[in-house]
Amino acid sequence: MRLGFICEGTPNGYYRAMFPMQALEQRGHKVLWPTEASGVPMRELLTCDLVHWYRYTDRLGDLRKLCEHGVAVSFDNDDNFAAAEVSYGGEGLEGYRHNLAIFREVLKAVRLADLTTTPNELLAERYLEAGARSVAVIENHLPRGMFGFGSRSKHKGFVVGWVAGREHAPDLKRLPIIHALRRLLEMHPQLRVLTAGVRLPLHSERYEHVGDVSFHELLQLTARMDVGIAPLADTPFNRCRSNVKLKEYASGGAAWLASPVGPYRGLGEEQGGMLVDDDDWVAAIDRLVCSPRLQRRLAKRAVKWAKAQTIDRHVERWEAAMLEAIERAAQRT
Repeated sequence: MRLGFICEGTPNGYYRAMFPMQALEQRGHKVLWPTEASGVPMRELLTCDLVHWYRYTDRLGDLRKLCEHGVAVSFDNDDNFAAAEVSYGGEGLEGYRHNLAIFREVLKAVRLADLTTTPNELLAERYLEAGARSVAVIENHLPRGMFGFGSRSKHKGFVVGWVAGREHAPDLKRLPIIHALRRLLEMHPQLRVLTAGVRLPLHSERYEHVGDVSFHELLQLTARMDVGIAPLADTPFNRCRSNVKLKEYASGGAAWLASPVGPYRGLGEEQGGMLVDDDDWVAAIDRLVCSPRLQRRLAKRAVKWAKAQTIDRHVERWEAAMLEAIERAAQRT
């Protein structure tokens, strides 16, 4: 296949476009990589068998042009904007309307594309209901060669870490995570808390907050954690998320604890962690702090799971879906 892609320069863009394209190139396919800030020029994309499109809903005209010229298009979106409670378009009603407008554009792209990809079954159902020609559910996977994959770093004490963006603000309001961490810091003098992105109101010298972390430095951060936590409130938006946060913790050699919500359901000790009900965070973390053997056993399983979840092991799913999309585009034209 001769492949091109258009994607947002975000961490999700790596999972939903760049990592799959790198793995497809390693399998012998030709990938056109951007040589300028605006991406691959349209004249070159028109020579592709397929162009993979991650978000960029403000360029639907270009997507339509590719379709009209017989180029197969796969479109990807991995968030349910219709249910998002946090918005970059403002607060309250203004933000809600902004998110709905984005989701309407997503559905337009879904109807145009020969293939829609997403990491979540619920989103896949939504796209099919909206008129998608074909939908493939493909999880997020890290590359095995990512710096820090599977390695640990020395650190003081027992570190509980949480990597969370601003979209987790509603989870803090609904779940007693702050109370749990305060209580645990009081209970265990060796306990340290590390958060990236979200800043917690923890007034302790054993709390460390890291602001912006580049995606390529992510595993260096999770390598400092003994346990990574992934608390999620049971909301429509969270049910449509992916399970990649647990893979990030596992790839950094940390055990994990997560809410039994959406993408985390069905995962457990075989994958290197445990599920935690809303009111059980103190007990769950306390158990691992008091049982280093259990923590080490889970961390070992986590790394084993992460190594089985790398993009090179799962790229065939992308490859098969794209080949089918090219055949579908040929029939369409």
